[in-house]
Amino acid sequence: MSEINNKGLKYYSILDLIRFIAALLVIFIHIFPEGSTTSSIGFDNSIPMALLVSSVYSILRPAVPIFFIISSFLLFKRINIDINNKWKYIGHFCLRLLLLYLFWFIVGLPLNARDITGYVSNGDNYNLIRYIVLFFFKGAPRGFWFLVALALSVLITSLFNNKKSLIILLVISGLLYVYGCFNSAYFGVFTLVDNPVSKSLFNVGNYLELSFSILQALLFVVLGKIFAIHDSFKINGNIVYISIAFIFMVGELFITQYYNLQISTDAYFFLPVFVFFFMNKMITIDIKSESFIHLTRKLRKVGTFSYLFHILFFAYMHWLLDAINHNIFREYIALLIIPYIICVLLSFGLQTLFEYLSRYRYLKFLKYSY
Repeated sequence: MSEINNKGLKYYSILDLIRFIAALLVIFIHIFPEGSTTSSIGFDNSIPMALLVSSVYSILRPAVPIFFIISSFLLFKRINIDINNKWKYIGHFCLRLLLLYLFWFIVGLPLNARDITGYVSNGDNYNLIRYIVLFFFKGAPRGFWFLVALALSVLITSLFNNKKSLIILLVISGLLYVYGCFNSAYFGVFTLVDNPVSKSLFNVGNYLELSFSILQALLFVVLGKIFAIHDSFKINGNIVYISIAFIFMVGELFITQYYNLQISTDAYFFLPVFVFFFMNKMITIDIKSESFIHLTRKLRKVGTFSYLFHILFFAYMHWLLDAINHNIFREYIALLIIPYIICVLLSFGLQTLFEYLSRYRYLKFLKYSY
């Protein structure tokens, strides 16, 4: 049966399963090595290939927004039940994100050192300063922006409490997200001549790469809080709306790819629409099976671990292959299924091992890996 803890908070087992599946999708997004003959959008503009790639990315890309919404939903659901301890919960939440960040930052230190020494040896002071500044917005070496963005978005959203102010924040975050779309799927709409990649009117990546933090996160964290307040919206034919939104997502990505507008697929207009209808349905699902609940509790931990672990796993793997000048995956992309499976299995094994070892006094810090 569904569990309710001593604070009165219902345990949403289905959300833990969704987080695990979302982690597997995120791993796939990041699996391709830089410089491969791959997955970069726009490599083949034929209609069949554009439609295939658009369909695949329509399945993959909702994963990160779903992470944001679930994290926000569960946090603010707890706060709604025990409002007097609001800042205690928020403080604990942000502290845990900080500890997660520090753990994986330390594990990735060799990669950070490699990047920094590379800039120093090349006399590239601009990118050195930019790299250091970006620690505060997207993490290093790549991918940990999620933790920073989630913490910042939660802190901002926590300041808007009544219905009117929350609507205002929803509008503001929506406008910021639209701005981010023009730095992603619609990058080519407002590009300038000569060098459109570096001179886009909307390319905030030239400044602090906020498109990889607040511009993506805030809207979905606000939606998570709205779900926490309302639990769900009674929408007749919700599955139909989910299906329609997915079809429009595919169509939108197809158009932006076919007409060479994309620089990435991080943000596009129908993504939050699909995620809204999808999550509105998911939080109403109540699976009353003890074995399912036990399984999803484990998957939640593995999902968090694999989400953070895979970034460094592939970074180190490709670094090693580059060092021996033999990165086979750049040319034979189909073989990437092998390191993908290895990464997922290692995530299960290491998370289980760390969970066991964290019981010991001097190894408690391992629990901050997941």
